[in-house]
This record gives sequence, C-alpha cells and structure tokens, in this order.
Amino acid sequence: MYLSKTAVLSAALLWLNAAPVVAGTAAADAVTAEPATTGTSSTSVSALLTQVHQCSATLQLRSAALTDSQESQICQQLSEVEQRFQHIFENPSPVSYDGNHMLRANIYASQPQYAAYAGQHFLMPTNNGGMYLEGLPHQAGNQAEFVAYQHAGGAVWNLAHEYVHYLDGRFNLFGDFCANLHDSHAAPENCPRPAPQSPYLVWWTEGMAEYLAHGDNNQAAIKLAKEAGFALSALFHTGYESNSGSDRIYRWGYLAVRYMFEKQRNKLDQMLQFTRNGDYPRYQALVLSWGSSMDEDFALWLQQLATASSATTKPTATSP
Repeated sequence: MYLSKTAVLSAALLWLNAAPVVAGTAAADAVTAEPATTGTSSTSVSALLTQVHQCSATLQLRSAALTDSQESQICQQLSEVEQRFQHIFENPSPVSYDGNHMLRANIYASQPQYAAYAGQHFLMPTNNGGMYLEGLPHQAGNQAEFVAYQHAGGAVWNLAHEYVHYLDGRFNLFGDFCANLHDSHAAPENCPRPAPQSPYLVWWTEGMAEYLAHGDNNQAAIKLAKEAGFALSALFHTGYESNSGSDRIYRWGYLAVRYMFEKQRNKLDQMLQFTRNGDYPRYQALVLSWGSSMDEDFALWLQQLATASSATTKPTATSP
C-alpha cells in the first residue's frame, strides 16, 4: 500500500497475497506475521544490516543475510520494474520538491529479527510483512526506505510492489503521504483528522503498484473479475479504513488501474496532470465528474477479461 511519509498502514488493515517479490504503498503491506516485539538491544541498523549493495543510482540494498545471487536477482527484477514504469509513463520528470533520489531497501534476516529491531531502527510497527516509508520528500537529507525481512528459503516479499510505490510517489504524486488523499490516521504517520472526503487515491496507489508488479498476470485479481463485484465508480472511493478490505484495495485496485490504462488512457493522463501538481481538489472534481459514465464499459471489460482467462486456462487432469 502506498504510505508516503515515515510509515504505512497498520498491519491489521492490509493482508497481501503472500507471493515472493511482488507487492504495498508505502503502507504496511501486511502478511501473516508473529506478534511484534520490542528489542532491548541498542544495536544500530548499520551494525545489524552490514551488507550494502548498490543496484543502481535509484536503488540500494542494505541487508543482514542476502547472498550475492539474491542481491543480483533483486537488482535485476527491480530494474525491469523501473523500465516498465518509465516506459508506461513515457519517462516523466520528478514532481516538484521531491528529493527522494533513491530508495534504500532494508532487509532483515528473519521475521524475529525484524520484529526485534525494525521498530527501534525506523520507529514503525513491526506486526506486518514490511513497510514503505517515504518520509518527507521535500526536506533535504530525507531518505525513502523500504523495510522488510527474508522469509523461509530467503525470499523477500513485496519488493516490486513497494518499489513502484517509491516511483509513483516520486513521479506521479505531489507531496508526502499525509498530503495525498486517503483516510488513514495510523501510526507512525498519524495524519490529522478529519480525513478528506472521498474520492481518494487508494485505488490508484495500490492498484498501480499491483499493476506494475504483476503486469497482465495477476490471476488472483482476474479470478475476482468473474464476480463483477464492484462498479468502477465505487472503486474510486476505496479507502484504507472505510470501503476497504484486501481484495478491494489490491485486486480490485489492480483491475481499476488496468482498465484505465487499457481503455481510458486520455482520462488517466488528465488525472495525472492534477496529481503531479498537487491539485487534489481538481483531481476529486474530475473523478466526480466521471460519475458512473464508465461503469457499463468496465463491467463489459471485466467479462471479456474473465472469458479470455478461462479460454487460456487448460483443464486440470484428475485421477480416476
């Protein structure tokens, strides 16, 4: 989920599909984890995450136990994600006053190590599967951070999704997390109440991260397309606390974003003109002006997507 400033959503809110190297905004992309614990050691983050590997000018890995092979694989995958992002948005310029020139991925060796130390190192909750912390991108010296851990077998979940959050925040969304449109007031961001009125940007931030991470191959979302559970106009009002839920935020967000790219690119480009300049009142006015005008076409597109998926799915052989 996209949480720009120093934090993300509380893990209890979002439970992502656990898939190695996919998926979260900057928010707490939650996966099943052990209860958070508080470390008592004063061990610094640099003393614990001793391995530093510079993938590129825009990505650095800092880890406790990644192998050379794992570092290379992560660098290659996220390089491909960045290339897709730059291609689909035609090499955009960073938004004004955004100094987040690089994302640093901090990867602990295990969930117990993450639970014991990440809270004191980054002042964040640790009862989750990882968090993207954008910080205050307009302040000099700010460092965008992704904080996660290695799972059994060495996989690190959510990397592609989180890297997209970084790219989206730098090139498409003006301001930090609290400046963007959502209804989360969770720690550590603690954005002031009351929340702005919807339509929010949750459908975009989470759906965009899923779309770039999965491309056309998001079977969990395509499976939901067969149900036709939401009108597009309703998805624009998705929040983190209200009108929420993992499927609605991530999978239906993916479907909404993919539809807009495939069928409504002109409207999407107009929308981005406002979000890149921080003109969020005009973004909301634009979305409200769309009303239900695309709902029927979205429903038809969902049917076509589901039908195409069924046609390409081979039957599974069963034993007598």
